[in-house]
Amino acid sequence: MDKKVYARGLAGQYWYNFTEALAMVATYRPVPKNVTYSKMVYGNKKLNYINTFCRDDLIDKKKPLFLYIHGGGWISGITNMRNPYITNWAELGFYCASISYSYAPQEVFPTQIKEIFTAIDYIIDHAEGLSIDTENVVIAGESAGGYYISFVSYCLSHPEVLEKLGITFQNADKFKIKVLVSHCGCFNPQRLVDEKKEQSKFPDIRMMTSTFIGKNLEETRRFLNSDEGKLSIPQIDSSFPPSFLIWATKDYLRYETFDLSEELTSFGVTHKTYKADGKIAAHAWSIATIFKESKECLKETIDFVLPYLPDYFTK
Repeated sequence: MDKKVYARGLAGQYWYNFTEALAMVATYRPVPKNVTYSKMVYGNKKLNYINTFCRDDLIDKKKPLFLYIHGGGWISGITNMRNPYITNWAELGFYCASISYSYAPQEVFPTQIKEIFTAIDYIIDHAEGLSIDTENVVIAGESAGGYYISFVSYCLSHPEVLEKLGITFQNADKFKIKVLVSHCGCFNPQRLVDEKKEQSKFPDIRMMTSTFIGKNLEETRRFLNSDEGKLSIPQIDSSFPPSFLIWATKDYLRYETFDLSEELTSFGVTHKTYKADGKIAAHAWSIATIFKESKECLKETIDFVLPYLPDYFTK
């Protein structure tokens, strides 16, 4: 990797993890008393772990899976910062698993994709003992997590992509995504480095994207236009799951949601967009459920999600 790309990515990583640490303090709330937290290790790298949450009275009962993949521009992200949001879903009745994965520039595409599928395989391998129904899954994430959840959704119906990337998903037949939930997600790296696109104005997004790809900006653009590079871009078609897409009024990545919504509409995929304003108008603050606005957003999200899981949440 170009030394300048690596250095800029590393500097960005330190800075954004510092800002996330401040946000974690500001939005902290303890794990609810009726929810058990545990940590599972799925690999041999420092960030190869999964935070899990389950309501105490449901530990031995079959329950759907809420799978969360955090954002952080591919170069950062404190997994624990998302715990207060995720525990809302645990209290609702989901088994919640929040996947941690390696940052760029230390690791670049497709390493993180491989780690995420390894983590999902690990969860499914232990699903029986944990009483998880992995054929009733809600997958969610924010920012770059939106990219990862869309990539996972894409690969479920296009396993040839994983094969070309040299990634094995052993339990594909036991994993079914019923709904996707995106908080200010980014979905298409090609758009993020295109100066003609409004989303490319998001702070440092071109640096983040090129760091994730492991090339300088011009090389990244050429790579994303190549046959090999296009493997890194989730393709939208009618197989994409029903989606709840949250965008924020003061966030340049809202244009990613607008573009994705247009694609989903063209393929007839059921989805809903939600406008985050007020105290949650900034990027991804919809997961900070300390605010009235974010609680309203969570309620709308749940109302969209639960009808897709009738065996658990409707009579």
